[in-house]
Amino acid sequence: MNFQKYSDSLIAVTILPLIPKNITPNHVTWLRIISVPFIYYLLIKELYISGLILFSISALTDAVDGAMARERNQITESGKILDAVADRGLITLVAFIFIPKYFGWWLFIAIIALELLNILMAYRCKLRIKMNPGANWAGKIKMIIQSVAFIFIFFGIFANPVFWLGISEKFLYVSLIFTLLQSFSYPKK
Repeated sequence: MNFQKYSDSLIAVTILPLIPKNITPNHVTWLRIISVPFIYYLLIKELYISGLILFSISALTDAVDGAMARERNQITESGKILDAVADRGLITLVAFIFIPKYFGWWLFIAIIALELLNILMAYRCKLRIKMNPGANWAGKIKMIIQSVAFIFIFFGIFANPVFWLGISEKFLYVSLIFTLLQSFSYPKK
């Protein structure tokens, strides 16, 4: 059994019973998309505790919508696209606010450049297999690593910045590797 099956099983018994059947995975994904401007506002206003809470909930919806789609057999092509848009919107926004401030513009540019490569490779795959490839194992790991890195940045804002920002920076470097792996892990056929 792989990581995705474990996480889906855990979410299926802990979170999915709390979500009414008339709420679809795409509803959850839209919730993540809608949360992005609110997170942006909270971070710009330096309301970091509220920003951390909303970011954490929003990042969690990434795992919930995918598990819900697979567990309830509600995978859609539009859901695959919306999920990618929601992930990139959330991560790019927080990266834009925090990474230049704490780690410099070059790391932000590296993250964006690799995400653009990833989009290009996913599109190339879509042309080849005639369907949206959706997320792959490396992309799931990358999203987890980036989300944890950003949570550590929040911790660094609250206390012990040298420690938490140091760990966050290492996580962000590792996320670059997984972004690259994601770009070259799409199905060939």
